Amino acid sequence: MRDMISNTRYAGPGAVSLHNLWVRLCPLLLLLFLLLASGCTASTAEKVDAQHAANRQIVVLWHTFTGVEAKGLETLTDRFNADNPWGIVLITEYQQRLVEKLRDAPEVRPDLMTIWPQDLQTYMGLGIEGVSPLQSPEVQEIWEDVLPMARSLYAINGEPQALPLGLATYIAYHNVEWLGDLGYMATTATWEDFRRTACGATDPLRGQVGVGMPARASTLLAFLTASGSQIVGEDGYYQFADPDGRAAAAVLHGVVSSQCGLIYEDWDVGLSRLSKSSMAMIIESSEYLADIEYAILKGRNFPLGISPLPGLDSPGPTLWYGPGLMISAPEGERSEAALKVMSWFFSPESQKYWGSTTPYLPIRRSVIETALGKAQQTISASLDMQLWSLTLAAADADAWVSWPLPTHRITCRASLLRALLALQNVDADAPAYIDTAVTACNTGVGYRPLPTPTPLPE
Repeated sequence: MRDMISNTRYAGPGAVSLHNLWVRLCPLLLLLFLLLASGCTASTAEKVDAQHAANRQIVVLWHTFTGVEAKGLETLTDRFNADNPWGIVLITEYQQRLVEKLRDAPEVRPDLMTIWPQDLQTYMGLGIEGVSPLQSPEVQEIWEDVLPMARSLYAINGEPQALPLGLATYIAYHNVEWLGDLGYMATTATWEDFRRTACGATDPLRGQVGVGMPARASTLLAFLTASGSQIVGEDGYYQFADPDGRAAAAVLHGVVSSQCGLIYEDWDVGLSRLSKSSMAMIIESSEYLADIEYAILKGRNFPLGISPLPGLDSPGPTLWYGPGLMISAPEGERSEAALKVMSWFFSPESQKYWGSTTPYLPIRRSVIETALGKAQQTISASLDMQLWSLTLAAADADAWVSWPLPTHRITCRASLLRALLALQNVDADAPAYIDTAVTACNTGVGYRPLPTPTPLPE
């Protein structure tokens, strides 16, 4: 724009040179000549283009993504519209308060939408959920390549209602040198190793603490999962107040009540203290791997390691979650087109791109194995490679638990968080808090919420 302005000559108010007049009229004369010369041909071409556009199926996808996830989805949408063989046009729209909008006006639902585990029961209660992803022949073909934690994450009675676009889990980040000096072996660590090392790294006079963890309900659930506790039974009810769950709560109580562990409300506290070597390890989601690694590089720049949370006898099972993609169109042409779009999002190319641009792991084993093979040929100490290896190891050993869908009910979340915070008190009855959390989490299990009734006109 600046160059265009600088090259424009001013000839006074209302002045138009013959040269400028010719420049303005030439395109109009050329257009008139082409229209006269083409006759009916131009009209026919316009009709063909209009008919072709009318025959193209439009699929609308609503999402709640921001940041890198939104950019990744936009890029994949452009690639789909350029490359898909079905002539489908995909339109993605960001929606705030998506759940509320669909509750107020379920008839305006899109064909596809992103979903989180806590939303599935609500959508099912509203009758929003469409056909199962397994209705797609393309999804059926790749089903055995989908990681087991992804297959079960959005399943009801074994039938997937949605598929996660990517996966994340809860892991331990640790200062390799510091814990190495204390004799801590993350790959074989038990709860007792964890307790001993956390207290060995704690020095109040130097402002050092062994382990930090965010004050979130998911933190306690991740620890209970690692203990080997039966989080949810076959009947769908929570059962983590079993001997393994109680034992894990007792050890965790000993760590945080003796100030060997810190429970913090501000996410930045754990990241900054780990990066400044005043905290030996933190418990956090794999979503934040890149953020934590960057903080370490800016801080003390020590070797950073990741590992599953310790269990009673060895590293325990991991807890998995991730944003999903659900068919919301009713059965018919709309759902058939939406299924094609969904299958494209789980192609190797799409999964590879999503895994490289967002904090989430691909859900397909072959994509992770290919990335892992390439990483082994380049950077053997890559944190990404450690996470990929951890993922495949969990899948192969059946050492995983997918995020239980009812956990996000307010009574369950509040009780889990209350139990975690109570463990900081020396006199806390850890097993009693776990018993209370199980009771709270089982409130409403199996309940299918009904849609909000529409007021009748007066």
